[in-house]
Amino acid sequence: MDKIRADASLSLQVVEDYVWNLAVECYRETLIEVLSALDKALYNKRDPERYVYKEMRSRDVLTKVGPISLKRRYYWDRVAECYVFLLDEALGLAKRQRVSESVRAEAVEAAVTGGSFRGAAAELERRGCQVHVSHEAVRQWTIQTGRAIARATKQRQESTAGTRRVPVLFIEADGFWPGRQRGKKAEVRLFVIHEGWVKRTAGSQEYSLVNRRDFVPDRGRDSWEQLSEFLESEYDLSETWVIINGDRAPWIRKGVTWFRKALYQIDRFHLKRELRHALRRQSHRLKEAEEALAANDATRLLTVLEKAHEAEVDSSCRQALGKLLADLKTIPESTRDYRVRLQERGVNVEGLRGLGAAEGAVERYSARLRKVGRSWSETGLMAMLHVMAAYFRGVLQGAVQYVERQLGLESLQAAREKVRHRVLETVSRGIDGALHARMPILQAGRNASGGYSRTLRGLAGL
Repeated sequence: MDKIRADASLSLQVVEDYVWNLAVECYRETLIEVLSALDKALYNKRDPERYVYKEMRSRDVLTKVGPISLKRRYYWDRVAECYVFLLDEALGLAKRQRVSESVRAEAVEAAVTGGSFRGAAAELERRGCQVHVSHEAVRQWTIQTGRAIARATKQRQESTAGTRRVPVLFIEADGFWPGRQRGKKAEVRLFVIHEGWVKRTAGSQEYSLVNRRDFVPDRGRDSWEQLSEFLESEYDLSETWVIINGDRAPWIRKGVTWFRKALYQIDRFHLKRELRHALRRQSHRLKEAEEALAANDATRLLTVLEKAHEAEVDSSCRQALGKLLADLKTIPESTRDYRVRLQERGVNVEGLRGLGAAEGAVERYSARLRKVGRSWSETGLMAMLHVMAAYFRGVLQGAVQYVERQLGLESLQAAREKVRHRVLETVSRGIDGALHARMPILQAGRNASGGYSRTLRGLAGL
C-alpha cells in the first residue's frame, strides 16, 4: 500500500485540494453564466425606445470565490442622456466597485470575530479562493459598514413612531474604556435592551434574552436622549414599566427621568462586590448585609452599614463605608429587587428573572477591542462598535440577494442548486465515485479549516 501511495503521490490532502479547486472553478463558471443570463433577460425586458444597445464590455469583480471577468451590455439611455449598464444598476454595482458585497461583508465579519484587520485579510486568503485583500481595505470596509448601520438606524428613528407594546422593558447599562489614539481617554457607554427571558429549548434550564439589542450612543449628545429616540422608533412606552439596571454611576441613575414609568435597580453583582470590599474587616457585618440584601430589606441594610461604619477603626475602610452609606441613603429603594417593587405596584412578575446582562456584554465588546493592543480613533471605534452590535444581534449578513429582491428573475436558491449539481458532475469526471463521497473538510470547524468548511458547505448547499 505504501508503494502504491508513493507511486501515485496520493493522499487525502491531494484529493481534497483537487476537489476544492474544481468546486471553486465550477462555481466561478456558473456565477458568470447566471449573471450573463440576467444581463440577457434585462436586454429582452428593457424598453428599446429608451435603452439603445451599443456593445458588450467587460469588468473584473472580486467575488468570495475569487476574481471573475464579466461581460455585459452597454446602453445609451435616451431619457437620462447617458451611457448605462443595466446589469450593474440591477446588481447595485457602483461604477468603480471592484469587490462584491459578499467579500466586503465576510471581511467585516472576520474583522469582528478574528480580532484584527490583518487577521481578517489573512482568513480570506486561507480559503484558497484567490481572494486577496489588504488589511487597510478591510479597515475601510468596516468603517463604511459601521457608518451605514448608524445612518440606517438614525433614518429609521426619524421616519417611524413605535407602536410595539410590552408590559416590561429592560435596559441594562454599563461602560468601559477602550484604548484611544494619542492617549485620549473617553468612556464608551453600552446599553443592553431586551423584553425578558425565554428558555433556549423546551426542557432546558438555560435562558436567552427576548428581542435583545445592544445600543452604543455617539459622543457629543446625551446618551439617554439618543437611547430614548431609538426606543421610541419601535415602542409605545406609555404603559410600559422600564427597568434600568446598572452600577451606581450617576449617568446610569438619571435614566429614570426619561421614561414615564421607570425603576432603577443597582446591579446586584456590583453591589455585592462593593459590600465585600467595604466590610472586608467585619465578616459578621458582611453576612448581615448580604442577608438584608437577599431579603430586600433596605432599612436593615442601611442599619448594618451604619453600625459597621461606627465600629470601623481603619481610616480607609471607614472612608469607603462612609461614601457607600451616604450614597445608598439617597437611593435606598434601588437596593431592592425590581420584581418585589413591581409586585407592590400590582404588576405580574411571573417569568421574570434576575438582571446582569450588561456585565457580560461589556466584557465581550472590550475584550475584542483590546485584542492585539489596538488604539482606536473616534471614527474607527464607533464604526467597529456599530458593526459588532449588528454581528452579535445576527443581522450582519454575508450576502445580499440583489437579484432575487430587485429583479425577481432566477432566484439565488435556484442558482445555488445549479452550482451544487455542476460541482458534483465536474468532480465525478475527475475522481471516480466522487458522487458518493464525502469531503472531511465539510465537517471541520471554521478555525481548523481556515474558513474552508463554511464556504464549501455554502457552495454545496448543505
